[in-house]
Formats: sequence, C-alpha cells, structure tokens
Amino acid sequence: MMKVVNFKDKIVLSFYKLLKQGLSPVKLALVIALGMTLSVFPVLGTTTLICTSVALLFHLNLPAIQFANYAAFPLQIILFFPFLKLGKSVSQVSLAPLSKVQLVATFEEGFFYAIDELSQYLIISCLGWVLVSLPIFIILFFCLWVILKNYRPI
Repeated sequence: MMKVVNFKDKIVLSFYKLLKQGLSPVKLALVIALGMTLSVFPVLGTTTLICTSVALLFHLNLPAIQFANYAAFPLQIILFFPFLKLGKSVSQVSLAPLSKVQLVATFEEGFFYAIDELSQYLIISCLGWVLVSLPIFIILFFCLWVILKNYRPI
C-alpha cells in the first residue's frame, strides 16, 4: 500500500534531510534566508545563477539555497511592484504604469528583450530590493533559526 505524502510533509522531510547532511540549525537558517532573500531579486531569470554563485563563493549548501530560491519564486513577481514603488519614491523617477501581465509577457518574449524593454523599471525595482534586502534577510534568518533550533524530528 502506497503512503500519500502531502506538500507540508515533503517540506518537513526535505528540511530534515538537510539537517541530517550535517547542517546545523543556524547554518541551515542562514542558507535558507539567503536563498529566499536572493530569490526575490526583481530581475526574472537571474536568481538561480545568483544563488549558485553565492553558494559556490561562500561554500554554502547548494541544494539548500536552491530549494529556498525555488520555494520563494512566486514572491519574485509579487514583490516586483512594491520594490518598484519603493524605488520610485526614493529616486523620485516617474515611469508609466506597468501591469503584472505586461511584465510577464515581456519576459516571455526573451530575457534580453525584456532587459532592453524594461531596463528603467528593473533598475528602479532593484533599488527598492537593495533597500529592503538586508532587513528581509535578518528577519527571515532569526525566524528560521528559532524554528529550526527548536525543531526535533520524530
């Protein structure tokens, strides 16, 4: 008889496997918080390369950082517009309105096409991301660390 595993159990099992690979709760919290923070970088199609580069550069667990990157991927599109709004308010740049449909459709035309067409929006949204990335990372790290240090697998 096959056991049905739900999504929540898969996530818990994945974390448990990472802990069994020798990652301490603090190191796992660090890698996951970093992966999630980098995953919301507002340029679609770049976060896998960014996370891989950071993991290799700092000798971090590559599967863990990519797991966090992919788990948080939907937030990249959702947070693009708040980052854009923050960047616009700080830089006081005026840009024409952009919808989620336009954003995704432009990236579907191709990465380099999207970079060319949306360069001003991407630069301004990256400014917004830069302003909030450190606080996002710190909050995620401490929340995950508290959860993981108290987690006792059954």
